Amino acid sequence: MRPCGLTVGIVLTLGLLVASRAAARDASAEQGRTFARENCTRCHAVGSRGATPMRAAPPFRTLAKRFPMDDLADVLVEGVERRHPAMPDFRLGPGDAADLSAYLKALGR
Repeated sequence: MRPCGLTVGIVLTLGLLVASRAAARDASAEQGRTFARENCTRCHAVGSRGATPMRAAPPFRTLAKRFPMDDLADVLVEGVERRHPAMPDFRLGPGDAADLSAYLKALGR
């Protein structure tokens, strides 16, 4: 039995949608990595290896074990309160929060 053109077209379209979403996720995670490097490295290890410059600041690669990653973007938009005296109070815009969250999710895999 030969597949009909419509079935092949649907399968190809679904494949492109999945690939497009994956590419968007990867681009968001890359933006989040850039954000982390520019804003967080003073205290945190933001990569897959290395020690944190500040002992009280957890490495980003361990955050997935300490915090529900699905809630992270919302928390970053609402604001992060100080966890120790040197931790600044901050709030991110929705785009930066989504990007940083995507990066942290990718880092924790």
